[in-house]
Amino acid sequence: MIAGLLVGLFFTFFGYKARRLLVLTSSLFSGGLVSLALALFIQDPQGVIALLASGYTGGELFGLITSSSAPMGLLINVVSFAVGSLTLFFIARSAPRLARILLAILAPLSAALALLFTLRLFVGLSVSIALAAVSAFLIFTVSLISVEHYLAVESAIIAAMATSILITRFWYLDGWIFYLLWALLALLGMLNQFSMVKAKEPSHG
Repeated sequence: MIAGLLVGLFFTFFGYKARRLLVLTSSLFSGGLVSLALALFIQDPQGVIALLASGYTGGELFGLITSSSAPMGLLINVVSFAVGSLTLFFIARSAPRLARILLAILAPLSAALALLFTLRLFVGLSVSIALAAVSAFLIFTVSLISVEHYLAVESAIIAAMATSILITRFWYLDGWIFYLLWALLALLGMLNQFSMVKAKEPSHG
């Protein structure tokens, strides 16, 4: 619990410091998650939509990935995730400029998917979609302006959500506290990282 909070708070307020790590991690995560989501939807589109509509537990979400209507569903899911992750990871290492373009597209999409399926564990579908869409739009908009600011926004939003889930679930706090804490941490994290990016700019001039 304590280790999780420390890691979450670090990436919320100082994610920009780990820029190289964030780029590689985002590449692995974005490529893998988008590929996995695409594979799941192609295999069983009705099952994915029904699960989102009706709600699910963590076990049921895990079951969607590990058991599919297709005989080799699990293998397809694992291979899809691995191929997507490794492809974008090696592009990030060998062709940074191309990776930035791909990440500008895939990172907001993967963040939206992660937020949607995570938030759906705790709240209704409409709220999950709205928050995921707003977060994806924010990440996409900032990614077009500056890579540094994009990393700050992405790390602040996702790390703040994870930290808020840890805190509210550990102490059994109400749902509104989760939203308030998430918004507050994400906002403070982005402002802190933006100030770090701004302070560093004159040294490049």
